[in-house]
Amino acid sequence: MDLFGKIAIATIAVIFVFGVIFGVVLLLYHPVTKPLTSSQAEKLVLKDVQQEYPNAVFSVISISSSNLTKDSWNIVLNVVYNSTKACPEVMTEGFDYPAVTLVPSDEVLYASNCKVYGYGYAPDYIISEPYIALDRAYENGNSTIINYVSSHGYNNTNAYASFYRTANPFLLAIGINSTDMWIIKYNATNAKSVLYTAMTGTGNVVATKIVNASNTTYSID
Repeated sequence: MDLFGKIAIATIAVIFVFGVIFGVVLLLYHPVTKPLTSSQAEKLVLKDVQQEYPNAVFSVISISSSNLTKDSWNIVLNVVYNSTKACPEVMTEGFDYPAVTLVPSDEVLYASNCKVYGYGYAPDYIISEPYIALDRAYENGNSTIINYVSSHGYNNTNAYASFYRTANPFLLAIGINSTDMWIIKYNATNAKSVLYTAMTGTGNVVATKIVNASNTTYSID
């Protein structure tokens, strides 16, 4: 074999070795990753949101394939701030992950500042979420509710809502018919009284009752 042939073979060998080394380095620093499953994407989004807003309440409404790109997921969350107060803030946030990273791609505000948005424009509005029920009960402007919360202090008053399709013996005993009603409980810190409010599914307050806190162990929270 002449000198030129030997040089050519040596050059090819060197190129091959460097190619192998380059390929190994590329894999080490840029490993091939599999597309995220919907479950993996959901966990990553929830983890990030919970770290950013540790005091909020989150629940997943839906997960579907992204319309922007394949291997991404559209994740819609129900987000509630101040969930145990008289007027929580309720919204939905949509994430297209990983296509749009962990920045919300869509936000819809349903209730804030003791106001349920869209309520007055929909005569057949049905309340289906306890946090919306809390906002609507206060938005009614009922004097008993407003006086109880203001006298004890908004930040000192916890509120909870539950929907009852059948009558509850305790509520009946204090004069509240709980059939197909939202029952809202206002419980102020260190207060001697608890306020129960009955509200229809369409958002009309129909009864209120203040009960001595020491006379009942009933709880809806």
